[in-house]
Amino acid sequence: MSSIAIVGAGQSGLQLAFALLADGQNVTVYSDRTPQEMLAGRLPSSNALFFRGLERERALGICFWDGEQPLIDHTFVRITDPEGNVAISFDGRFKEHAQSVDQRLKFSVWLQAFEDRGGKVVYGSVDLDGLESIASANDLTVVSAGKGDISSLFEIDETRRTYDRPQRSIGMCAVVGAKHDSPDGVYYNIRPGVGEAFGIPMVTAAGPAICWVMEAIPGGPMDRWAEATDAASMLELTKRTFTDFFPWEADRIADATMADENSWLCGAVPPLVRKPVATLPSGRIVMGMGDVTVLNDPCTGQGANTASACADVVHAAIRASIDGRFDTNWMNETFDKFWDYAQWPTAFTNAMLAAPPEHVLQLLGTAAQVPDIANRFTNSFTYPEDLANYLFEPESCRLYITEATQQAAYRVQGRAPVNDS
Repeated sequence: MSSIAIVGAGQSGLQLAFALLADGQNVTVYSDRTPQEMLAGRLPSSNALFFRGLERERALGICFWDGEQPLIDHTFVRITDPEGNVAISFDGRFKEHAQSVDQRLKFSVWLQAFEDRGGKVVYGSVDLDGLESIASANDLTVVSAGKGDISSLFEIDETRRTYDRPQRSIGMCAVVGAKHDSPDGVYYNIRPGVGEAFGIPMVTAAGPAICWVMEAIPGGPMDRWAEATDAASMLELTKRTFTDFFPWEADRIADATMADENSWLCGAVPPLVRKPVATLPSGRIVMGMGDVTVLNDPCTGQGANTASACADVVHAAIRASIDGRFDTNWMNETFDKFWDYAQWPTAFTNAMLAAPPEHVLQLLGTAAQVPDIANRFTNSFTYPEDLANYLFEPESCRLYITEATQQAAYRVQGRAPVNDS
C-alpha cells in the first residue's frame, strides 16, 4: 500500500481521493478551507458536469445530487450578426443529461463525506516548505490546487499553448428567481466581436439557480466587470449587460435575485498547459493534476469535466503501478494518457475563443434547419473528441453538412438515403 498526498480539494483532487480510499490506499487530502469555509466562500467557478463525469461520481458513490433539479437536457444557442440581431438560433438535445452543482456546496459536502468514510484531511494553506514536508513523507504527492501559488512550480508547456494571455474578461453570478425553460438547458449566447453570455442551470444551497457566465472581449464595450464591488452591483451589471447586448435574455432575470451575497466572481482565465512534473528545491518531485496542468477558459464548460477525466486517468495509473514507483517517467506517461483526451476539450475551447471561420458559421447556421447537426454539436460538449470528425477541418465539416442535410431531406420525404456504393 502506497502513501499518497493530494494537495487541493476540488473536482480532481477529491474525486481521486475518494477513488483511492475505496481501494484501501493510505491517502491524505490537504485543503486550504474547511467545509464550513467553503460553503460560506465566494462562488469559485461555473461548472456543468456532463454524462461521463457524472458516471464517475456515481461509481464512487459521491453523486449526491443525482437527478435533482435543475438538470441540463438541452442547449439553446443564439448567435447575432454584427449589428446585434439574432442571426442563428437552434436548440440541441443531450443524449444524457448533465448537471451543475454549486462547487461551494459540492466540495463542502464531499470533504465531510470523505472524512466520514475514514479519509484523512489536513486543513490549512500549503506553501513551498509545507510541500517539501508533504513530499518527504509520502510515496506520491499530487498537486491539484490550480489557483494557488504552488501551481507556478509547474513549467508552462509552450508547445501546447495557443494563447499567452486571457482571451476574455469574465463576470459570473448565480441568481435565483430567474425564469427557466422547460426542459432546462444551457443558454448559449454569442455576440461576435463583443462577447458571450452562458446561462447554466445550477443546484445551489439556495435552491435552483442559473449561473450566468458573461465573457467580454478585453477592452471591448462589454468589459465592465471592474465596476462590480458587491452582490448588488454585480446583479445590476448583469441585468444591464443583457439589456445592452443580449436583450432576448433580459426578461429571464428581470425579477431574479442573487443566490447569496457571495454568489459572484470577476476575473480572467489564462488558457495554458503545464508540464506535469515539478522538482522541488530538495530534488523531490511532485505531480500536477487537473487545473494545474490543463486550464481552459470556461466558455465551453470543459473545466470540471477535464479535471474529472484527469483524476480518472491518474487513479487508473496508480492502480496499474505494480511496484508503487511514481517517478518522473511514470508521471509523464500518465499525463500523456490524459492528454490523449484533454487535447480535444482544449482544442474545442480555444476554437470557440477565436472568430469562427466560415465553415463553422455554415455548420451552426445549418443546425437551425437540421436537428441532427444541432444535437451532434450539443453532444460534443460531452464528447469533444467527436469534433475532430466534423468541425475542425473545413472539408470534413462541409461534407458532414451535406450528408446531414441530405439525410434530413430523405426523412422528410419518407425514404432512405441512396447508397451510391
